[in-house]
Amino acid sequence: MEEPKSKDNRTWGEKIGDYFVNDGPKLVVIILWFLANVAVVAERWYQYTQVRVPVYNLLGYGVVIARAAAAGIKLNCALILITVLRNFLSFLRGTFLGSILPFDKNIVFHRYIAWTICGYAWAHGCAHMFNYKNIAAVQDPTQLTILGMNTTVVPTSAQLAYTTLPGATGHIVTLCMVLMYSSAIKYIRSPMFNVFWFTHHLFIVFFVVLCFHGAAGLLEPPTFYIWAAAPILLYTIERTLRIVRGKQETVLQLAVAHPSKVIELRMKKASFKYKSGQYLFLNCPFIAKQEWHPFTITSAPEEDFVSVHIRIVGDWTGDLWTFINPDKKLGVVQENLLSAPDGSAIFRIDGPFGAASEEVFTGGFKTVMLCGGGIGVTPFGSILKSIRLKLETGIQTSISKAYFYWISRDKNAFEWFNEVLAGIFNLNSS
Repeated sequence: MEEPKSKDNRTWGEKIGDYFVNDGPKLVVIILWFLANVAVVAERWYQYTQVRVPVYNLLGYGVVIARAAAAGIKLNCALILITVLRNFLSFLRGTFLGSILPFDKNIVFHRYIAWTICGYAWAHGCAHMFNYKNIAAVQDPTQLTILGMNTTVVPTSAQLAYTTLPGATGHIVTLCMVLMYSSAIKYIRSPMFNVFWFTHHLFIVFFVVLCFHGAAGLLEPPTFYIWAAAPILLYTIERTLRIVRGKQETVLQLAVAHPSKVIELRMKKASFKYKSGQYLFLNCPFIAKQEWHPFTITSAPEEDFVSVHIRIVGDWTGDLWTFINPDKKLGVVQENLLSAPDGSAIFRIDGPFGAASEEVFTGGFKTVMLCGGGIGVTPFGSILKSIRLKLETGIQTSISKAYFYWISRDKNAFEWFNEVLAGIFNLNSS
């Protein structure tokens, strides 16, 4: 027998207020992004229907849609790189913008923007197919001079689509998009991460080719490189920083196998400073040189190491379990490792990066309530440790009381985290 659903006694005003507390910043950003898209599309629409009337009379709405979609592509290609600048976004989180913008939703926005680019690209390509048809139907080639085409012979639709610079580069960009988008689908990305990683880096070809896509200047001067220059520069700096930090020496001080197939890695890396609630990206070159996976930091900043707790649920984590714990035993399984059997670094670390839970110590809260589900409980290990160590060492903190709630579908999961709690509060494991 189903239990009756509890009645929501909140007023509409209270519901709207609660919604804005949780998703208000996200909604505001989406509205501003939508308005920016409307603005660039409307400007090109007006330009080709009211100002460049001769071009419109020759090609019709095909040119209007193509140029409006091109403007949308430029805007969103400039934005999509910003959403993956982890270091840049972590820096912004530490400023006043951290309380205004939803930095935790960067990957959500990345997907929104990606599918918007896909829509614009479809509209842009289809519209140009109609433009090619209209151009091929022109009787007098001198009419094409208003398009920037100085020719004595009217080209065919196929020539325009495949042998011109815009046509050829457009098909290359489309191919890159097909490969990137298809490999990003969850059912392909999860089991075949390397396929996703390598094909997603076709974005480099995508951006380079787009810079040349409008170089012929047939309808207007090329401007894509102007829109993309700053984001590409920031992304180059970001990747350089990741490479430099990834090459810094990391020592595996201790590896502990916990119940329920959870492995704890305690590592040490010079100059790695972090806050409770932050996360890092971990790479094991012995398993896969290009795979970097995010894990929440479970140690406290006051400790002299950085730790993560990893639940064994997929291919990469399964390989990690076999590599670190070949005998499948519990307890300490590795100590003081610097390199793997093949001579590569045992681990590489990139980070730390900001997350919402790091704000627990910066908001001036006297009482905090920590709620975690499943393996998502890991950031609270760091926070609880930090609270305890601050109180023990006399470090000033506004927090005087903390409530901790953990919900898990698997009762065995309580086994490994109980050991973490026991270490925090000096309780025995029972």
